[in-house]
Amino acid sequence: MRRRLRSDFRLLAALAAVFVSGALLGACAGTTEEGSPKDAPRFASGAGDGIDLFFRDASLESLSDQELPEYPHADAGESTKITRDFPDAPPQIPHAVEDMYPITLADNECLECHLPENATGGDVPLPESHFKVPVMGKGAAHGPMTWVVKDYRQNQGMSGARYNCNMCHTPQATNVSTPKNSFDSPRSVR
Repeated sequence: MRRRLRSDFRLLAALAAVFVSGALLGACAGTTEEGSPKDAPRFASGAGDGIDLFFRDASLESLSDQELPEYPHADAGESTKITRDFPDAPPQIPHAVEDMYPITLADNECLECHLPENATGGDVPLPESHFKVPVMGKGAAHGPMTWVVKDYRQNQGMSGARYNCNMCHTPQATNVSTPKNSFDSPRSVR
């Protein structure tokens, strides 16, 4: 039994030594002869492939040519609507929202303007769908859906599933170019 414990201990010690030496080699791999990673070229291979990215002391943002998105600065009520990409798409938020987050159960600033009783002037009131909850039922026998929405019933207030507005509605960045596409709405094909 003691021989087995000794051999297990030796094996464990050998594995630990290999691990430590590998860690030391890995830590030294990003340094230059001067010993400072920032003195090295941006990419050691020169190909710009980022293979040695983890050995740099620069932030990832400084290695990217992509600029950060800029969002509308217009205050709520002073912005213009953004056209929807397809029918029934959730509308995008055309105004600044930084001061409105986070949305919590106790505080949802979106509702101050968008509840139907509060929406005045150019405010877009929440649609009726936000005040209905689905009635679930069993799907067809041997069908792909076990449960399906059979109907909707009116709720006393706003449906809880619709409370977190930014799950569907997002501000649109103004400096991001959208790639060209050939999307056609299914309704426009009919």
